[in-house]
Amino acid sequence: MIRLEYGCALSEIELDSVIPLLKEAHSKLLMKRDSKEVGFIDLPFEPVEEIRKLAEEKRKHTDALVLVGIGGSSLGAECLIHALDKAENFYVLDNVDPYKVASVLDRIDPKRTCFNVVSKSGGTTETIVNFMAVLEVLKRSMPWDEAKRNIVITTDPEKGLLREIAQREGIASLPVPPNVGGRFSVLSPVGLFPAAYMGVDLDALLMGAKKAVDWCMCESLEKNPAWLIAALHYLHAIRGKNIAVMMPYCERLSLFVSWWRQLWAESLGKDGKGQTPVKAMGTVDQHSQIQLYNDGPKDKLITFIVVEDFGRDVKLHNHLGIADFHYLNGKTLSQVMYASYLGTASALAKNKVPFITVKLDRIDEAHLGALFMVYEFATAISGYLYDINPFDQPGVEEGKRLTHGLLGREGYEKKREEALSLASTCSKCLIERRL
Repeated sequence: MIRLEYGCALSEIELDSVIPLLKEAHSKLLMKRDSKEVGFIDLPFEPVEEIRKLAEEKRKHTDALVLVGIGGSSLGAECLIHALDKAENFYVLDNVDPYKVASVLDRIDPKRTCFNVVSKSGGTTETIVNFMAVLEVLKRSMPWDEAKRNIVITTDPEKGLLREIAQREGIASLPVPPNVGGRFSVLSPVGLFPAAYMGVDLDALLMGAKKAVDWCMCESLEKNPAWLIAALHYLHAIRGKNIAVMMPYCERLSLFVSWWRQLWAESLGKDGKGQTPVKAMGTVDQHSQIQLYNDGPKDKLITFIVVEDFGRDVKLHNHLGIADFHYLNGKTLSQVMYASYLGTASALAKNKVPFITVKLDRIDEAHLGALFMVYEFATAISGYLYDINPFDQPGVEEGKRLTHGLLGREGYEKKREEALSLASTCSKCLIERRL
Protein backbone atom coordinates (compact mmCIF):
# COMPACT_ATOMS: atom_id res chain seq x y z
CA MET A 1 0.00 0.00 0.00
CA ILE A 2 1.05 3.57 -0.74
CA ARG A 3 -0.86 6.34 1.03
CA LEU A 4 -0.56 10.11 0.54
CA GLU A 5 -1.30 12.63 3.26
CA TYR A 6 -1.10 16.41 3.07
CA GLY A 7 -0.37 18.97 5.78
CA CYS A 8 -1.24 22.71 5.76
CA ALA A 9 -3.91 21.93 3.22
CA LEU A 10 -4.94 24.11 0.34
CA SER A 11 -8.66 24.69 0.18
CA GLU A 12 -10.92 22.34 -1.78
CA ILE A 13 -11.66 25.22 -4.13
CA GLU A 14 -7.95 25.66 -4.86
CA LEU A 15 -7.46 21.94 -5.47
CA ASP A 16 -10.57 21.70 -7.65
CA SER A 17 -9.36 24.63 -9.73
CA VAL A 18 -6.51 22.58 -11.15
CA ILE A 19 -8.63 19.56 -12.20
CA PRO A 20 -9.32 20.87 -15.74
CA LEU A 21 -5.57 21.43 -16.21
CA LEU A 22 -4.83 17.93 -14.91
CA LYS A 23 -7.30 16.41 -17.37
CA GLU A 24 -5.68 18.32 -20.22
CA ALA A 25 -2.19 17.27 -19.11
CA HIS A 26 -3.33 13.66 -18.76
CA SER A 27 -4.78 13.71 -22.26
CA LYS A 28 -1.53 15.11 -23.70
CA LEU A 29 0.49 12.37 -22.00
CA LEU A 30 -1.76 9.59 -23.27
CA MET A 31 -1.63 11.04 -26.79
CA LYS A 32 2.18 10.88 -26.60
CA ARG A 33 1.90 7.28 -25.41
CA ASP A 34 -0.55 6.31 -28.18
CA SER A 35 1.74 7.82 -30.84
CA LYS A 36 4.69 5.84 -29.40
CA GLU A 37 6.60 9.04 -28.60
CA VAL A 38 6.61 8.24 -24.88
CA GLY A 39 7.19 4.69 -23.69
CA PHE A 40 7.82 4.64 -19.94
CA ILE A 41 4.19 3.76 -19.12
CA ASP A 42 4.43 0.50 -21.09
CA LEU A 43 7.73 -0.75 -19.61
CA PRO A 44 6.15 -2.86 -16.82
CA PHE A 45 4.30 -4.89 -19.46
CA GLU A 46 7.39 -5.78 -21.53
CA PRO A 47 8.85 -9.34 -21.32
CA VAL A 48 11.96 -9.70 -19.17
CA GLU A 49 13.02 -13.28 -19.87
CA GLU A 50 15.96 -12.20 -22.08
CA ILE A 51 17.22 -9.90 -19.32
CA ARG A 52 16.87 -12.58 -16.67
CA LYS A 53 18.64 -15.20 -18.80
CA LEU A 54 21.55 -12.88 -19.59
CA ALA A 55 21.96 -12.03 -15.89
CA GLU A 56 21.97 -15.73 -14.98
CA GLU A 57 24.52 -16.46 -17.70
CA LYS A 58 26.90 -13.77 -16.47
CA ARG A 59 26.51 -14.94 -12.86
CA LYS A 60 27.89 -18.35 -13.85
CA HIS A 61 31.43 -16.98 -14.27
CA THR A 62 31.38 -13.68 -12.35
CA ASP A 63 30.39 -12.69 -8.82
CA ALA A 64 30.64 -8.87 -8.85
CA LEU A 65 29.02 -6.17 -10.96
CA VAL A 66 30.43 -2.81 -12.02
CA LEU A 67 27.78 -0.53 -13.51
CA VAL A 68 29.34 2.00 -15.90
CA GLY A 69 26.86 4.79 -16.50
CA ILE A 70 25.75 8.19 -15.22
CA GLY A 71 22.51 9.95 -14.30
CA GLY A 72 19.50 8.06 -15.59
CA SER A 73 21.77 5.23 -16.68
CA SER A 74 22.77 4.40 -13.11
CA LEU A 75 20.65 6.10 -10.43
CA GLY A 76 17.57 3.89 -10.73
CA ALA A 77 19.53 0.66 -10.57
CA GLU A 78 21.60 1.99 -7.66
CA CYS A 79 18.42 2.87 -5.79
CA LEU A 80 16.89 -0.58 -6.30
CA ILE A 81 19.99 -2.52 -5.33
CA HIS A 82 20.79 -0.45 -2.23
CA ALA A 83 17.18 -0.13 -1.04
CA LEU A 84 16.78 -3.92 -1.20
CA ASP A 85 20.09 -4.49 0.61
CA LYS A 86 21.67 -6.38 -2.29
CA ALA A 87 24.70 -4.15 -2.87
CA GLU A 88 27.48 -6.52 -1.78
CA ASN A 89 30.04 -6.71 -4.63
CA PHE A 90 28.20 -3.97 -6.53
CA TYR A 91 30.06 -0.87 -7.74
CA VAL A 92 29.16 2.15 -9.87
CA LEU A 93 31.48 4.12 -12.13
CA ASP A 94 29.49 7.26 -12.87
CA ASN A 95 31.70 10.27 -12.20
CA VAL A 96 35.12 10.52 -13.83
CA ASP A 97 36.84 11.31 -10.53
CA PRO A 98 40.20 9.57 -11.05
CA TYR A 99 40.61 8.51 -7.42
CA LYS A 100 37.18 6.87 -7.33
CA VAL A 101 37.64 5.06 -10.65
CA ALA A 102 41.12 3.81 -9.79
CA SER A 103 39.97 2.68 -6.33
CA VAL A 104 37.08 0.63 -7.73
CA LEU A 105 39.25 -0.97 -10.39
CA ASP A 106 41.90 -1.80 -7.78
CA ARG A 107 39.28 -3.44 -5.56
CA ILE A 108 37.72 -5.85 -8.07
CA ASP A 109 39.03 -8.98 -9.80
CA PRO A 110 38.44 -8.27 -13.52
CA LYS A 111 38.25 -11.99 -14.31
CA ARG A 112 35.35 -12.42 -11.86
CA THR A 113 33.53 -9.13 -12.57
CA CYS A 114 30.69 -8.32 -14.97
CA PHE A 115 30.83 -4.82 -16.44
CA ASN A 116 27.47 -3.34 -17.52
CA VAL A 117 28.11 -0.30 -19.74
CA VAL A 118 24.97 1.83 -20.09
CA SER A 119 24.34 4.82 -22.34
CA LYS A 120 21.22 5.35 -24.44
CA SER A 121 23.03 7.60 -26.92
CA GLY A 122 26.10 5.40 -26.91
CA GLY A 123 28.36 8.41 -26.65
CA THR A 124 28.03 9.86 -23.14
CA THR A 125 31.49 11.25 -22.39
CA GLU A 126 31.77 10.05 -18.78
CA THR A 127 30.54 6.57 -19.67
CA ILE A 128 32.90 6.19 -22.63
CA VAL A 129 35.84 7.47 -20.55
CA ASN A 130 35.14 5.00 -17.74
CA PHE A 131 34.60 2.19 -20.26
CA MET A 132 38.04 2.95 -21.66
CA ALA A 133 39.49 2.67 -18.14
CA VAL A 134 37.70 -0.67 -17.69
CA LEU A 135 39.02 -1.98 -21.01
CA GLU A 136 42.56 -1.14 -19.97
CA VAL A 137 42.18 -3.31 -16.88
CA LEU A 138 40.41 -6.13 -18.72
CA LYS A 139 42.96 -6.34 -21.51
CA ARG A 140 45.79 -6.53 -18.98
CA SER A 141 44.05 -9.34 -17.13
CA MET A 142 42.99 -11.78 -19.86
CA PRO A 143 42.80 -12.31 -23.63
CA TRP A 144 40.25 -10.09 -25.37
CA ASP A 145 38.05 -13.03 -26.42
CA GLU A 146 37.67 -13.93 -22.74
CA ALA A 147 37.32 -10.34 -21.56
CA LYS A 148 34.36 -9.74 -23.88
CA ARG A 149 32.38 -12.38 -22.00
CA ASN A 150 32.44 -10.12 -18.95
CA ILE A 151 30.83 -7.11 -20.68
CA VAL A 152 27.16 -6.29 -21.25
CA ILE A 153 26.31 -3.13 -23.22
CA THR A 154 22.92 -1.46 -22.77
CA THR A 155 22.25 1.15 -25.45
CA ASP A 156 20.06 2.22 -28.38
CA PRO A 157 18.93 -0.85 -30.37
CA GLU A 158 20.18 0.47 -33.71
CA LYS A 159 22.55 3.42 -33.51
CA GLY A 160 25.38 5.00 -31.53
CA LEU A 161 29.01 4.17 -30.77
CA LEU A 162 28.24 1.52 -28.15
CA ARG A 163 25.80 -0.28 -30.49
CA GLU A 164 28.52 -0.26 -33.16
CA ILE A 165 31.06 -1.68 -30.69
CA ALA A 166 28.66 -4.39 -29.47
CA GLN A 167 27.95 -5.53 -33.04
CA ARG A 168 31.55 -5.38 -34.23
CA GLU A 169 33.04 -7.15 -31.22
CA GLY A 170 30.22 -9.60 -30.57
CA ILE A 171 29.57 -8.25 -27.06
CA ALA A 172 26.30 -9.15 -25.33
CA SER A 173 23.86 -6.25 -25.41
CA LEU A 174 20.41 -5.09 -24.40
CA PRO A 175 18.28 -2.34 -25.98
CA VAL A 176 17.15 0.94 -24.46
CA PRO A 177 13.72 1.70 -26.00
CA PRO A 178 14.15 4.76 -28.25
CA ASN A 179 11.03 6.40 -26.79
CA VAL A 180 12.23 6.13 -23.17
CA GLY A 181 14.56 8.83 -21.87
CA GLY A 182 17.34 7.93 -19.48
CA ARG A 183 15.73 9.40 -16.37
CA PHE A 184 12.53 7.40 -17.11
CA SER A 185 14.37 4.15 -17.88
CA VAL A 186 14.71 2.39 -14.51
CA LEU A 187 12.07 -0.21 -15.48
CA SER A 188 13.77 -0.89 -18.84
CA PRO A 189 16.90 -3.05 -19.35
CA VAL A 190 18.85 -0.03 -18.02
CA GLY A 191 17.70 -0.79 -14.48
CA LEU A 192 16.47 -4.35 -14.84
CA PHE A 193 19.71 -6.06 -15.91
CA PRO A 194 21.83 -4.85 -12.95
CA ALA A 195 18.86 -5.47 -10.65
CA ALA A 196 18.44 -9.04 -11.94
CA TYR A 197 22.18 -9.72 -11.67
CA MET A 198 22.14 -8.63 -8.02
CA GLY A 199 19.14 -10.79 -7.16
CA VAL A 200 16.18 -8.39 -7.35
CA ASP A 201 12.81 -10.06 -8.05
CA LEU A 202 11.85 -8.52 -11.41
CA ASP A 203 8.35 -10.00 -11.41
CA ALA A 204 7.47 -8.37 -8.08
CA LEU A 205 9.06 -5.07 -9.14
CA LEU A 206 7.05 -4.92 -12.36
CA MET A 207 3.86 -6.09 -10.63
CA GLY A 208 4.08 -3.05 -8.36
CA ALA A 209 4.67 -0.78 -11.35
CA LYS A 210 1.68 -2.27 -13.21
CA LYS A 211 -0.60 -1.56 -10.25
CA ALA A 212 0.69 2.00 -10.18
CA VAL A 213 -0.12 2.41 -13.89
CA ASP A 214 -3.72 1.45 -13.06
CA TRP A 215 -3.82 4.05 -10.27
CA CYS A 216 -2.28 6.74 -12.49
CA MET A 217 -4.66 6.14 -15.39
CA CYS A 218 -7.60 7.11 -13.19
CA GLU A 219 -8.84 10.65 -13.93
CA SER A 220 -9.61 11.54 -10.33
CA LEU A 221 -7.74 13.74 -7.90
CA GLU A 222 -9.04 11.56 -5.04
CA LYS A 223 -7.79 8.28 -6.54
CA ASN A 224 -4.72 9.13 -8.65
CA PRO A 225 -1.53 9.67 -6.56
CA ALA A 226 0.38 11.10 -9.52
CA TRP A 227 -2.32 13.71 -10.10
CA LEU A 228 -2.27 14.70 -6.43
CA ILE A 229 1.54 14.99 -6.30
CA ALA A 230 1.58 17.05 -9.51
CA ALA A 231 -1.30 19.27 -8.42
CA LEU A 232 0.14 20.04 -4.98
CA HIS A 233 3.57 20.89 -6.37
CA TYR A 234 2.10 23.00 -9.17
CA LEU A 235 -0.28 24.96 -6.94
CA HIS A 236 2.46 25.68 -4.41
CA ALA A 237 4.98 26.57 -7.13
CA ILE A 238 2.74 29.24 -8.60
CA ARG A 239 2.39 30.59 -5.05
CA GLY A 240 6.13 30.99 -4.66
CA LYS A 241 7.15 27.60 -3.24
CA ASN A 242 9.95 27.17 -5.76
CA ILE A 243 11.93 24.61 -3.74
CA ALA A 244 10.79 20.98 -3.41
CA VAL A 245 12.43 19.02 -0.59
CA MET A 246 12.19 15.23 -0.32
CA MET A 247 13.02 13.83 3.11
CA PRO A 248 12.56 10.08 3.69
CA TYR A 249 12.60 8.71 7.21
CA CYS A 250 14.27 5.55 5.95
CA GLU A 251 17.98 5.36 5.13
CA ARG A 252 17.37 2.76 2.41
CA LEU A 253 15.49 5.36 0.36
CA SER A 254 18.39 7.81 0.24
CA LEU A 255 19.17 6.94 -3.38
CA PHE A 256 15.50 7.13 -4.35
CA VAL A 257 15.75 10.83 -3.54
CA SER A 258 18.84 11.13 -5.77
CA TRP A 259 16.88 9.44 -8.58
CA TRP A 260 13.87 11.73 -8.03
CA ARG A 261 16.10 14.81 -7.89
CA GLN A 262 17.36 14.20 -11.43
CA LEU A 263 13.88 13.32 -12.70
CA TRP A 264 12.33 16.48 -11.26
CA ALA A 265 15.14 18.88 -12.17
CA GLU A 266 15.89 17.67 -15.69
CA SER A 267 12.24 17.24 -16.67
CA LEU A 268 10.75 20.45 -15.27
CA GLY A 269 13.53 23.05 -15.15
CA LYS A 270 12.79 24.86 -18.42
CA ASP A 271 11.66 28.21 -19.76
CA GLY A 272 12.29 29.85 -16.39
CA LYS A 273 9.93 27.39 -14.69
CA GLY A 274 10.29 24.48 -12.29
CA GLN A 275 11.14 23.86 -8.66
CA THR A 276 14.62 23.22 -7.31
CA PRO A 277 14.69 19.69 -5.85
CA VAL A 278 16.56 19.30 -2.57
CA LYS A 279 17.62 16.07 -0.89
CA ALA A 280 17.28 15.66 2.87
CA MET A 281 17.32 12.63 5.19
CA GLY A 282 15.37 12.02 8.37
CA THR A 283 16.41 12.12 11.14
CA VAL A 284 19.90 13.32 10.19
CA ASP A 285 18.81 16.55 8.55
CA GLN A 286 16.65 17.56 11.48
CA HIS A 287 20.05 18.62 12.80
CA SER A 288 21.17 20.50 9.68
CA GLN A 289 18.30 21.70 7.45
CA ILE A 290 15.06 21.83 9.47
CA GLN A 291 16.03 25.13 11.13
CA LEU A 292 15.98 26.73 7.67
CA TYR A 293 12.71 25.07 6.68
CA ASN A 294 10.92 26.23 9.83
CA ASP A 295 12.34 29.71 10.31
CA GLY A 296 13.82 30.60 6.91
CA PRO A 297 12.06 31.80 3.72
CA LYS A 298 8.66 30.20 3.22
CA ASP A 299 9.52 29.05 -0.28
CA LYS A 300 9.50 25.26 0.20
CA LEU A 301 7.17 22.28 -0.12
CA ILE A 302 8.42 19.26 1.84
CA THR A 303 7.74 15.62 0.94
CA PHE A 304 8.28 13.07 3.70
CA ILE A 305 8.45 9.34 2.97
CA VAL A 306 7.59 7.13 5.94
CA VAL A 307 7.87 3.33 6.15
CA GLU A 308 5.62 1.27 8.40
CA ASP A 309 7.73 -1.91 8.58
CA PHE A 310 11.52 -1.52 8.33
CA GLY A 311 12.07 -5.26 8.14
CA ARG A 312 14.25 -5.13 11.23
CA ASP A 313 14.06 -3.33 14.57
CA VAL A 314 16.06 -2.74 17.75
CA LYS A 315 14.53 -2.57 21.23
CA LEU A 316 15.99 -0.08 23.70
CA HIS A 317 16.80 -0.71 27.37
CA ASN A 318 17.93 1.82 29.95
CA HIS A 319 20.94 -0.23 31.07
CA LEU A 320 22.63 2.88 32.47
CA GLY A 321 19.75 3.49 34.85
CA ILE A 322 19.68 7.22 34.11
CA ALA A 323 16.31 8.73 35.01
CA ASP A 324 16.36 11.16 32.09
CA PHE A 325 16.48 8.20 29.68
CA HIS A 326 13.75 6.17 31.32
CA TYR A 327 11.08 7.34 28.88
CA LEU A 328 12.98 5.48 26.12
CA ASN A 329 13.03 2.16 27.99
CA GLY A 330 11.19 -0.55 26.04
CA LYS A 331 10.74 1.56 22.94
CA THR A 332 12.10 0.57 19.53
CA LEU A 333 14.16 2.46 16.96
CA SER A 334 11.21 2.39 14.56
CA GLN A 335 9.10 4.15 17.22
CA VAL A 336 11.79 6.78 17.66
CA MET A 337 12.01 7.25 13.88
CA TYR A 338 8.24 7.70 13.51
CA ALA A 339 8.04 10.08 16.47
CA SER A 340 10.88 12.11 14.93
CA TYR A 341 8.97 12.38 11.64
CA LEU A 342 5.72 13.31 13.38
CA GLY A 343 7.43 15.89 15.57
CA THR A 344 9.14 17.45 12.56
CA ALA A 345 5.93 17.50 10.52
CA SER A 346 4.03 19.04 13.44
CA ALA A 347 6.64 21.79 13.80
CA LEU A 348 6.36 22.54 10.08
CA ALA A 349 2.58 22.72 10.38
CA LYS A 350 2.96 25.09 13.33
CA ASN A 351 5.17 27.30 11.16
CA LYS A 352 2.77 27.05 8.20
CA VAL A 353 5.22 25.13 5.99
CA PRO A 354 3.29 22.82 3.63
CA PHE A 355 4.22 19.16 3.41
CA ILE A 356 3.18 15.89 1.78
CA THR A 357 3.67 12.52 3.46
CA VAL A 358 4.04 9.36 1.36
CA LYS A 359 3.49 6.28 3.54
CA LEU A 360 4.69 2.83 2.50
CA ASP A 361 3.94 -0.49 4.18
CA ARG A 362 7.49 -1.71 3.62
CA ILE A 363 10.51 -1.49 1.32
CA ASP A 364 10.30 -4.32 -1.20
CA GLU A 365 10.31 -4.76 -4.96
CA ALA A 366 6.58 -4.16 -5.39
CA HIS A 367 6.54 -0.93 -3.38
CA LEU A 368 9.63 0.39 -5.18
CA GLY A 369 8.15 -0.44 -8.60
CA ALA A 370 4.99 1.45 -7.69
CA LEU A 371 6.94 4.39 -6.27
CA PHE A 372 9.03 4.74 -9.43
CA MET A 373 5.97 4.70 -11.68
CA VAL A 374 3.94 7.13 -9.57
CA TYR A 375 6.72 9.72 -9.60
CA GLU A 376 7.43 9.27 -13.32
CA PHE A 377 3.74 9.82 -14.04
CA ALA A 378 3.62 12.80 -11.67
CA THR A 379 6.64 14.36 -13.34
CA ALA A 380 5.21 13.97 -16.83
CA ILE A 381 1.85 15.43 -15.75
CA SER A 382 3.68 18.32 -14.03
CA GLY A 383 5.49 19.17 -17.24
CA TYR A 384 2.25 19.62 -19.12
CA LEU A 385 0.79 21.67 -16.25
CA TYR A 386 3.73 24.04 -16.73
CA ASP A 387 3.19 23.89 -20.52
CA ILE A 388 6.70 22.52 -21.13
CA ASN A 389 8.06 19.32 -22.64
CA PRO A 390 9.04 17.07 -19.69
CA PHE A 391 10.97 14.67 -21.94
CA ASP A 392 13.78 16.82 -23.36
CA GLN A 393 16.83 18.46 -21.72
CA PRO A 394 18.07 21.34 -23.87
CA GLY A 395 19.91 22.95 -20.96
CA VAL A 396 22.16 19.90 -20.66
CA GLU A 397 23.18 19.62 -24.29
CA GLU A 398 25.16 22.86 -24.66
CA GLY A 399 27.45 21.96 -21.77
CA LYS A 400 28.11 18.61 -23.46
CA ARG A 401 29.02 20.31 -26.74
CA LEU A 402 31.41 22.73 -25.05
CA THR A 403 33.04 19.82 -23.19
CA HIS A 404 33.50 17.91 -26.45
CA GLY A 405 35.25 20.96 -27.88
CA LEU A 406 37.57 21.34 -24.92
CA LEU A 407 38.56 17.67 -25.16
CA GLY A 408 39.37 18.03 -28.85
CA ARG A 409 36.55 16.03 -30.43
CA GLU A 410 36.49 16.36 -34.20
CA GLY A 411 33.75 18.65 -35.46
CA TYR A 412 33.62 20.67 -32.24
CA GLU A 413 36.50 23.06 -32.95
CA LYS A 414 34.27 26.15 -32.79
CA LYS A 415 32.85 25.00 -29.48
CA ARG A 416 36.40 24.73 -28.14
CA GLU A 417 37.11 28.34 -29.11
CA GLU A 418 33.80 29.44 -27.60
CA ALA A 419 34.46 27.58 -24.34
CA LEU A 420 37.95 29.01 -23.96
CA SER A 421 36.67 32.51 -24.68
CA LEU A 422 33.85 32.16 -22.16
CA ALA A 423 36.19 30.74 -19.53
CA SER A 424 38.57 33.68 -19.86
CA THR A 425 35.84 36.28 -19.44
CA CYS A 426 33.28 34.73 -17.08
CA SER A 427 35.47 34.45 -14.00
CA LYS A 428 38.59 35.94 -12.47
CA CYS A 429 40.78 35.06 -9.53
CA LEU A 430 40.07 37.20 -6.49
CA ILE A 431 42.13 35.39 -3.85
CA GLU A 432 45.07 33.04 -3.99
CA ARG A 433 46.79 31.60 -0.93
CA ARG A 434 49.56 29.03 -1.07
CA LEU A 435 50.30 26.32 1.48
